[in-house]
Amino acid sequence: MITVEEAKSILLNNIVELNESVKVLLTDSLGCRLAEDIYTPLDLPPFNQSNVDGYAVKFSSNEKKQWKVITEIKAGDNHSLVLKDGEAARIYTGAMVPAGSDCVLMQEKVMRKDALIECGETALTKGEHIRKAGAQIKKGELALGKDILINPSVIGFIAALGLTEVVVYRKPKVTLIITGNELQTIGSHLEKGKVYESNSFTLQAALQIMNLRADNLFFVKDDKKSVEDVVTKALQDTDMLLISGGISVGDYDFVHDILKENNTTTLFYKVAQKPGKPLFFGKNKNTFVFGLPGNPAAALTCLYEYIFPALRKMQGKETLFLRSVQLPLLKDINKKKGLAHYLKAEVKPNGVMPLGGQESFIMKSFAYADAFIYLPLEKENVQAGELVEVHLLPQL
Repeated sequence: MITVEEAKSILLNNIVELNESVKVLLTDSLGCRLAEDIYTPLDLPPFNQSNVDGYAVKFSSNEKKQWKVITEIKAGDNHSLVLKDGEAARIYTGAMVPAGSDCVLMQEKVMRKDALIECGETALTKGEHIRKAGAQIKKGELALGKDILINPSVIGFIAALGLTEVVVYRKPKVTLIITGNELQTIGSHLEKGKVYESNSFTLQAALQIMNLRADNLFFVKDDKKSVEDVVTKALQDTDMLLISGGISVGDYDFVHDILKENNTTTLFYKVAQKPGKPLFFGKNKNTFVFGLPGNPAAALTCLYEYIFPALRKMQGKETLFLRSVQLPLLKDINKKKGLAHYLKAEVKPNGVMPLGGQESFIMKSFAYADAFIYLPLEKENVQAGELVEVHLLPQL
């Protein structure tokens, strides 16, 4: 059994980034990194564009301040109008400014009577309130560099360039196996001795927060041959295999032996932590394998603390682990040496409160948690007011 710190060091020393590139729809690219530079195929904006609602005008050399309104131009109108001296066009924000325009006057600065407008003493500035074609970026220029992380603003910028697809480093392919004779599908009448299966929902939802998904999902009974068949199949085509249950030391916990029989290298097995002590991490060729406890709170804790950073490193993210802060404890915690503790907790304005129901099978308290209090292996009883290490859980 190794320490949490040793386990996380082994994790970081073995997980590698995925550098295979794929072309995906822009709508499917959130959270990916660009695998090649993007050069803009057009000027942005693609034409001289009005910045405000008002009037496009052409003024003469003596700066005459009265114009005749000859037309109206709305955003999206296609026209070939050329303004002459003394002419104006009613125009709206985002509309194409007619050729010959010297500036756009804001409607608040203009007095209009019938087809004539005046701007009084307002100074006229050539080019005012006109977004020049290419003001943001010109055709052929570098728009976005390789390796940039695609977030909502990046997607919006790429869409404005008219691109529907991008080349990115592919996301990790994740396979999830749920084991257990006691598990029953939700929506059915619950039989005696059974519990509703929930880990697949929990773990898939946590993956979704990372803009990932379980590409394959298998359910299997606690039968060695059945588990072996599914594990052998799953190892053939995935980047990360997550196995929930069957990793402890009971008579029907076959996962560890099956992984060894499939030539999976054990990188660590059993961590001095609570919950999640029987956590397994290994590698089979190019596939990384996590064996998770079957208890739901323990499985989710291990996902956040180990699988979350592993997947982020595979995607080339800079920040890997949950964000850590130091906060004052709001309630005494009784703890003995020997195991590190991850305690479900709620962050308050004045500190952090450990929640009731810390057992590894209890999800009710997890529903209210937005953080873990992390107490290292050697830490003993902690008093209210002491600063403790707090890991903030991912938020929607």
